[in-house]
Amino acid sequence: MPSFGRRVDGPTGRRRTIREEVVLAASAQSMRSSRPVVVSDVSPTGAKLIGRNLGTLDPEVLISVGEVGVFANVAWTVRDECGVTFDERLTPDTMDLIKREGRWAKVMGVAPD
Repeated sequence: MPSFGRRVDGPTGRRRTIREEVVLAASAQSMRSSRPVVVSDVSPTGAKLIGRNLGTLDPEVLISVGEVGVFANVAWTVRDECGVTFDERLTPDTMDLIKREGRWAKVMGVAPD
């Protein structure tokens, strides 16, 4: 599994899609382990997760946010953060749900600066 922030999104190191900042409690589950995580940003093609020991996850994970489950691949890990790319693009309805939940967290004052 790549580490130390290696980007898998092109030679320029820039994402192809803009990520929306959110604060969502979630879990990252693989065949061998499960970790509680916080989704800190999300786009239709990927997300950034924050949690402990993320480098020990298998490369293929299931990210669960409430009733939403998305299969993903770990693209990079650095300390307590990792980036994942989704196996399938999130639908506009799923993105809207995640954005609403993320905005609610900001209103409640729990979003990171």
